Formats: sequence, structure tokens, C-alpha cells
Amino acid sequence: VTDPEEKRQSLDALVDHVVPGRAADSRPASKKELAATAVIRLDLDEVSAKLRTGGVNDEPEDLTLPHWAGVVPVHKSYGTPIPDPGLALGTELPDYLKAN
Repeated sequence: VTDPEEKRQSLDALVDHVVPGRAADSRPASKKELAATAVIRLDLDEVSAKLRTGGVNDEPEDLTLPHWAGVVPVHKSYGTPIPDPGLALGTELPDYLKAN
């Protein structure tokens, strides 16, 4: 993506995907920041995904191999927001951060 406005919109969409409402509550990216950030658009004609629940599903003969097998759980979670020490007095925590 080379158009600065399209790049800005793409980055805002990414930020809002992670924390809805954050892009509008942030300083817009500067020209320097936009120039230093690459955004790549991919046209996907076809995609696939594999989703499975439960534990390991190894073949019995694989269980004797010297390789670790198991499940590594992945969790999306946010910690308690910590305000910047230089934040202006009286600046309230935004609602979108209170919900997380």
C-alpha cells in the first residue's frame, strides 16, 4: 500500500481490530511514521484453516519417538492498564479499556 490515506486507514483498522475504539482515541500517525511503516495488501483467492479440539492425536508408533508432544494453550488477555506518568491530570481511562 503506497497511498498515505489508504495506509492510515489500514493501520487504524488493525489497531481497532485489537482494541475497538483505540484508533479514534490515538494521535494520527505522522508522515514520518507512515513512511517508516509498511502495509501489504494480499488478495486471497483461496485460504484454508485447520481447527481441532482435544489433545494430541499421534499415531501409536510416533509415541516412542524422542520428540515432545502435547498442547500449548494460547490465550488472549489484557492486563490492567497502566497510565503514562506524564498523562495530563484528570485524563480518564477510556471505556474501551475499562471493558477489557
